[in-house]
Amino acid sequence: MKCTIITLILTVVFFFDAKSQADTLVINLKNNQVEKIPISQIQKITFENVTGVDNSINPPKDLTIKGNYPNPFDEKTNIEFEIASFGDVVIIIYDNNGNQIQKLKCQNCQAGKNNIQWNCLDKNNNQVRSGVYYYEVRFNNEIQSKKMILIK
Repeated sequence: MKCTIITLILTVVFFFDAKSQADTLVINLKNNQVEKIPISQIQKITFENVTGVDNSINPPKDLTIKGNYPNPFDEKTNIEFEIASFGDVVIIIYDNNGNQIQKLKCQNCQAGKNNIQWNCLDKNNNQVRSGVYYYEVRFNNEIQSKKMILIK
């Protein structure tokens, strides 16, 4: 369970920079003072006067990319994804230079697992060359992307 603790008294920050070492706890107090405590000297940390606790775990996602198969591929590949509810999905394929080469759509996709096949053609129906490609899956307000490799 992921917890974020907010306190009015102090903020505890773990970080690495030129001013601290990896074995040091740096505490930035509300009065702008900084306390540095060697980790080896800490036995227990207790928070008092906690004003809020965020008990939220990562919210459920409406979209999950399962991947593409086969990958690497030579003639075509299936891009598999899962959506939480009925809706429209758009998949945009980019070349290694970031140029959009194809846009695939699944209108009225059913909730659950779905897949769309890409036949290695660009938006002008020309065969694309071997190389690294990226696909971006869009559903509702979520965007996720992955890499795929075309080998001919």
